[in-house]
Amino acid sequence: MNNNRRHFMKQLITASATGIALPLLASSKEPVTNFELGAGEAYWEKLKGQFSIAPNKIMMNAANLCPSPNVIRDKVMEYHTALNSNVSFQYRALFASIRKKSITQLAQFVGADESEVGITRNTSEANCTIVHGLDFKPGDEIIIWEQNHPSNREIWMSQAKRFGFTVIKVAVPANPKTKNDLVEPFEKAITSKTKLISFSHISNLSGIAMPAKEICMMANAKGIMTMVDGAQSLGMTNINLHELGCTFYTASTHKWLMGSFENGLLYIQKDSFNKVWPNIVGGGWKDSKTVDENLCVLGQRNETSPAAIPEALGFYETIGRKKIEERVIELSTFLKTQIQSKIPQAQFVTPLSPELSGGIVIINLPNNEFHEVYDKLYSNYGIATAPSGGIRLSPHIYNTLKDVDVVVDALKEISR
Repeated sequence: MNNNRRHFMKQLITASATGIALPLLASSKEPVTNFELGAGEAYWEKLKGQFSIAPNKIMMNAANLCPSPNVIRDKVMEYHTALNSNVSFQYRALFASIRKKSITQLAQFVGADESEVGITRNTSEANCTIVHGLDFKPGDEIIIWEQNHPSNREIWMSQAKRFGFTVIKVAVPANPKTKNDLVEPFEKAITSKTKLISFSHISNLSGIAMPAKEICMMANAKGIMTMVDGAQSLGMTNINLHELGCTFYTASTHKWLMGSFENGLLYIQKDSFNKVWPNIVGGGWKDSKTVDENLCVLGQRNETSPAAIPEALGFYETIGRKKIEERVIELSTFLKTQIQSKIPQAQFVTPLSPELSGGIVIINLPNNEFHEVYDKLYSNYGIATAPSGGIRLSPHIYNTLKDVDVVVDALKEISR
């Protein structure tokens, strides 16, 4: 176990001092801490047992929602039961203490300072907090990627209509060959009026992985703010926000991070904190210089969910960031290769190069409407995907190579 993993496990142990115990990783099956890394496919077959996925189902929709490992699911249920037994202010103060611990560990996990990180309910809320909180006026220009999620696309159009600034939509090549193919369209769209560039780190519509660091560096050199929607990157790839150089970053813990449901991440680079006005001022709000206290206080919410963030991070780090990223790439690459081999007529929306794509694989089958294929995969084969830009397949570490074979065989049968 490396130093990062030891550090996270130590924090999980010492968290019991808050009054609500956070035990070592455990579940109804063998703890992941007992597994032997590097044991090949047998390791991943064993790891799948840490999740309560129905035996007749294959979950291949990490880009939308991931099942949580049993240890996280059980901890949230334990917290929920405990809260129902005692809703006093005195007891609920314990959750406030754990929330601070969640902020500390989340900030460390993404390479940020504690004051720069807040917990929202999802990426959409984090996106809207930034868009609604910034002051733009007629004459200002905002550049967005046309493949942004609605919470990072339509919300800009709504605000532009309200306040009179201009939104410039940028398209990138459908089949990019290099990172520069993806940076250049944004650079060409910049004018003296450009105030911010906003884009998805990895597209949920095409699976294209944007060279976020290069775009942010280019924008920083011109004094332009950047907003990165990391819904499809947090937990899929290693993230260090200070190195990435973005002004704002948003994400969810219930996607690739496999954390408890209804938690999002909001990051604001400390020098830009004063540029964002709070959207909601609820009970407990503070006019402080921390993102969570100033921008993420909603009043009453389900605090049992963010309380499990430390364990989600502990589970993730115990396996290892590099190990997880390599596994996701292995699965998505194998999926692409098998589709090419067994269904040569399939049309790829997602670039084949791992460097220009994340864990998402989107395809179309000629003469098959993708919404119908999506329905057939689930109703006939128990395979959960998404109709997003095509047939969106997003495997994660609870999937095996055997699962990929089953999915490809199902697609082959449907395409006949």
